[in-house]
Amino acid sequence: MSDWSGKTIGGYQISDEIGKGGMAVVCRAYQPQLERWVAIKIMHTALGSEEFLDRFRREAKAIAALRHPNIVTVYDYGEEAGVAYIVMEYVPSGSLKMHLTSEPMEWPDAATLILPVGRALAYAHSQGIVHRDVKPANILLARPEWPLLADFGLIKLLDRQRGITRPGTSLGTPTYFSPEQAAGDEVDHRSDVYGLALVLYRMVTGHLPFEAESPIDAMLRRLRDEPTLPRQLNPRVSPRLEEVIMRALSRFPDDRYPDMESLVADLSRLPGATGRAVMPSSPDASAGTTARLDNMVADVDSGPHLVVRGTGATIYLPGVAEIVVGRSDPHTTLSPDVDLGLHGGGQAGVSRSHARLLRSSEGWLLEDLGSTNGTYVNETQLASGQLVHIRTNDIVRCGQLQMVFYEE
Repeated sequence: MSDWSGKTIGGYQISDEIGKGGMAVVCRAYQPQLERWVAIKIMHTALGSEEFLDRFRREAKAIAALRHPNIVTVYDYGEEAGVAYIVMEYVPSGSLKMHLTSEPMEWPDAATLILPVGRALAYAHSQGIVHRDVKPANILLARPEWPLLADFGLIKLLDRQRGITRPGTSLGTPTYFSPEQAAGDEVDHRSDVYGLALVLYRMVTGHLPFEAESPIDAMLRRLRDEPTLPRQLNPRVSPRLEEVIMRALSRFPDDRYPDMESLVADLSRLPGATGRAVMPSSPDASAGTTARLDNMVADVDSGPHLVVRGTGATIYLPGVAEIVVGRSDPHTTLSPDVDLGLHGGGQAGVSRSHARLLRSSEGWLLEDLGSTNGTYVNETQLASGQLVHIRTNDIVRCGQLQMVFYEE
């Protein structure tokens, strides 16, 4: 693969290389038209095959159509200079891989990251897309508590180009292969269940369950051996968390959770699954201050609030009767009363003036303000200007950003 630094492809001015794998190189590039930095993944493949190009366009369109607050946004795709490429949002803070050490993470800290990724995978599966390469390097951190899953579908796309989906062959990252991937068998969404559980195992133990002298040896071990129990590596792992992880790491897909929703549901029921929450802002508070939800009662005032599904961030409502919910505009001085841009609202399609909360004598009312991507209560879309009562545990969705409403 040639050095792309200083070159231009598809109107994107490439600055430098920020990552490289066996199948692609990732570069940081500048898009002058929109005055923004992007990441471009340039495939290690020639454009000689029209069949590959047809598949590439179809797969890229499907990936670009994914809209979720915990999935990296795909902006563009194309073919030029003998290569195929995909353009994605640039996340400068790096990946989960950069932050993992041999020291295990506490379950609430791991839950802050793993549950949003699980929900992102469940959403992708509902759209007919399997990731196939869930690993720490593909979990980018927009903020310490906000993960973004990258590289959807690219493994499938590239293995077809190289013709190695036959039994006895494989593609991806051997360290995080599912057993069926290691065997070269066909894979489905249950391989992502295994991959997510493997990442979680690594987070809460500081180790992988099949450590060996080489990734290939580790891959072969998972075809014949059972994983080391997490509690043998970290006694602080609860018996129930260990039970969930071990079921998801079953060698045989039929013995795992049948779908990602079931795995996420069981993880969400564990004590500490609410993870970390962003503290309400104050003139003296740092923007990065966080606290465990378990300790929120002692640390902050109670009151009506929204909890962002996926991150566990708590947004306390200001003490006024009328509250505009939306996303701040950097080009104006006007800001909504509740700024969802701080919680992934931009990627989730939240409008600048998206919805309005009204406190009445009968409780709280919610109204859509003509938003672009809709306001929903328990997955029922509101007509613009329609007022509906909301109550504790109602799920409020602005665009793709889901929140749970609590009156106290």
